Amino acid sequence: MASNRKPAQANELGTRPARPADHAAENGVLLRLARAQSGSREQLLQEIAEAALSLCDAGSSGISLVEGAAPHKQFRWRAVAGLCTGLQGKTTAWQECPCRLALESAAPQLFVRPQEHFASLQFPGVDIAEGLVVPIPTDSGFVGAIWVMSHTPARRFDLEDVRLLSNLAVSAGAALTIVDARDTGEESERRHSEFIAMLGHELRNPMAPIDSAIGAAQQLCADNDKAVEVLTIAQRQMRHLRTLVDDLLDAARLKHGKLAIKHSDTSLNDIAFDAVTAVRHHIQSRRHSLRLTGLDMRVPVRADHVRLSQVLGNLLSNAAKYTPIGGTIELAVKVVDDETGSGNKDVVVIEVNDNGIGIDSSIQPHVFELFAQSARGNARAEGGLGIGLAVAKRMVELHDGTISLQSEGTGKGTSVKLRLPILRSHSDSPGTADAPHDTEVGPVRLLLVDDNADALQSLGVLLELEGHQVTLCDSGREAVHLIQETLPEVAIIDVGMPEMDGFEVAQAVRADNRLDDVMLVALTGYAAESDKSRALAAGFDYHLTKPLSLEKLQYILVNRAGGKLGGIV
Repeated sequence: MASNRKPAQANELGTRPARPADHAAENGVLLRLARAQSGSREQLLQEIAEAALSLCDAGSSGISLVEGAAPHKQFRWRAVAGLCTGLQGKTTAWQECPCRLALESAAPQLFVRPQEHFASLQFPGVDIAEGLVVPIPTDSGFVGAIWVMSHTPARRFDLEDVRLLSNLAVSAGAALTIVDARDTGEESERRHSEFIAMLGHELRNPMAPIDSAIGAAQQLCADNDKAVEVLTIAQRQMRHLRTLVDDLLDAARLKHGKLAIKHSDTSLNDIAFDAVTAVRHHIQSRRHSLRLTGLDMRVPVRADHVRLSQVLGNLLSNAAKYTPIGGTIELAVKVVDDETGSGNKDVVVIEVNDNGIGIDSSIQPHVFELFAQSARGNARAEGGLGIGLAVAKRMVELHDGTISLQSEGTGKGTSVKLRLPILRSHSDSPGTADAPHDTEVGPVRLLLVDDNADALQSLGVLLELEGHQVTLCDSGREAVHLIQETLPEVAIIDVGMPEMDGFEVAQAVRADNRLDDVMLVALTGYAAESDKSRALAAGFDYHLTKPLSLEKLQYILVNRAGGKLGGIV
């Protein structure tokens, strides 16, 4: 039989003697609460519940937060401490919960024998003598309540408990606001990064057939100078678009610490050559004079060839972009004694100098920050995303090196210096560093697999014009059958196909020992290290990103001829 007493009896608190305040214990709890804000939201809520249990010497304590909207609004026990710990996650309808009365009155509420008034509190084996509930305030209103329970008649709550719980509720509201704002920002960052990765993938899909079609058209129109001229412009702009897409993906990786390098034995001469080749059109179009010094002799290094070439290409591209037509650019290399005491005998110093528009002294401290696009005056007019130097700095750091920039001011040119402890002695790899690389390869039997008809057709035509024997296929299942029947030397397989994707094709091929001699090349719009690792784990020998680079394919075919399988380019 239910009691006739009112469920909430806050007035009774004033008639009870209050125990002395323990400010030292209270301060200790608040300090723990402040530290808990650096952890997860769940950890913070549990810390608040434990604090309430301790401060009020209660049998149980917890936090009930409001969920949903009328008429389905409810409270959920998000954190519980003490005897009722096993009830964490419990939900109670708005009208059936004592927390509702505290929120509606905007004041603490005392409940004596609350199980007589609220059926939602009737738990087997749990007797509740009293309950004290205090609303949690935030700038947007009450988000829930902190409550404590006593399970014996001897423990009665007083005004000191009200003060402690009220102060804790204010601190909890502020802490939840901060943590929720942080988590919302992190979730937004995560979604942003996922969007950038997906955007890069989606942009690469149409770029691939366009790039292949341009390359094929150049060869088909080789005797038409005007057509070749126009197609060269299109190819140059496609190269620029690919650079922008790569920059977007690098920015996302840099933001989350996912940029990585892969060391190999190479030479700085080849790295510099690749960098210059990548930006030569830009330098020539602006009629710059480019000087290379310090590369008369071979400079063997151990570094990430692709990434370091990307760094030098970015620096040369910036120099060309921000140097007036007819300017001078210099790439200088020298080997010097290491003066840092790091134990490296020699370091490679690379300088890229120009006589361009320079950089204002107020801007220089920020040039290596992401999206610092205003590094050189009217940068937006010159294009770019303000990403390259930030990525370059991280790439240099991953090589245990340093990068610095100096400019005497506007109109006085710029000098960028790299110090890299990557020098490799000739004796480390006798005879191999100076050996010339054969770049010629004869016709190869190729199988192209892609469910994108435009990409398949355009790339097929381009590779046929390169002299290869090409078979086309638009499904994974058909690809496995064709590989078994025709035994191509190389199969280039798009991984993102329906029904049977490229990873499954690779696994099926590698399960057949008769197909061990078939080289498998993964082709994908993604360039994350995890995607590359997944491709190699599935049985692919190489991983390439769209649009397919003929130079990289040539490299793969040459290495295949030399028996150098396995890698990521």
